[in-house]
Amino acid sequence: MLYRKIFTLLFLFTISEANESTDSNTSYIDDTHATISNKVIDWSGSLDDTISGWLGYEESNTTQADKPEDIMEKKVLYVDAFFQSNKFLDETDDTFVRVRLDSNIQTKESDDFKVKLSAQIPFIKSKQNFKFFVNDLTTDNAKNILEENDNDNNVFSDIGVHYFAPEAYGITSRYSIGANGISPYVRARYNMPMEAGGWLIDPVQIFKYSVNDEFEEETNIYFDKPFKDLSLFRVQLHRKTETEIAGMDYRLSLQYFWSNKEKTGWRVTQSFLGNTEYPYVIDENTEPPTTKSYGGLNNYITTISWRENIWRKWFYYEVSPTVNFHKDHDFEANYAIRIFFDFYFGHNF
Repeated sequence: MLYRKIFTLLFLFTISEANESTDSNTSYIDDTHATISNKVIDWSGSLDDTISGWLGYEESNTTQADKPEDIMEKKVLYVDAFFQSNKFLDETDDTFVRVRLDSNIQTKESDDFKVKLSAQIPFIKSKQNFKFFVNDLTTDNAKNILEENDNDNNVFSDIGVHYFAPEAYGITSRYSIGANGISPYVRARYNMPMEAGGWLIDPVQIFKYSVNDEFEEETNIYFDKPFKDLSLFRVQLHRKTETEIAGMDYRLSLQYFWSNKEKTGWRVTQSFLGNTEYPYVIDENTEPPTTKSYGGLNNYITTISWRENIWRKWFYYEVSPTVNFHKDHDFEANYAIRIFFDFYFGHNF
């Protein structure tokens, strides 16, 4: 059934593209996209009016001057924005509304298909540094929220408000108040990009406290080396600790982004993941299953991705074949392919 959904969708978009000049479905799709985009803008405007009323702000026509950026930072930002990297989504103050059809087919684990909504909408009247956000809202986790189903195995979306603080001493700060499912949290993110020897180095520190998971913190250090033709080599160092999880997570990722023309690109990633006290099952016949702590690397992941903007400026697709070797599978190869489609709504598309 999952394969049928994917290939049916691919077929429909291929037919629509081939008959763009004559097919009446094309105008219908454009009209539908415009209608949804207008609804998004109307809804965000109403929310903005409400928030500005609470905060006592009046509408202002003043605009802030663009912050100057050097060539290196612009190249890194372009690559991150095109590939929608986690780094970009975690720090951007851009406005976006994205619907993603996401499928993942694996040999060692169950297949997955989800429709996800992510958005970040500015409150113009209530100052430009306030933005409402929604991260990976799906029908499943929305149902869990409505039913107040807080099972440990459930994955919830994040909903809340970001506050982008003015830069101070070269440090960029963002503070967030939100909820993961029915669990409220507060979060602070700090980063300070700097250049050294042709590299852009960006250390990032995050602190978060939530009612359910209590305290967690993580550090990411990005070493970016831009090249010509919109290419970028990235080394990422990561570590993270959580109150509810034993040990410390750590990861080394090597990524190469390459784009030979606008709105297309390749991404190759090699990651090494570990935990100082990773629990793995050694006997499934006991109740509960017997586990043992493991302090080394527990997963090796290799991914090749192709991303392209086709047909309309608001439609992207990405295909990512992957192989990983996880300790849970005795380091046997788990082959997977991930295919997703991104649809963007709003005035920018």
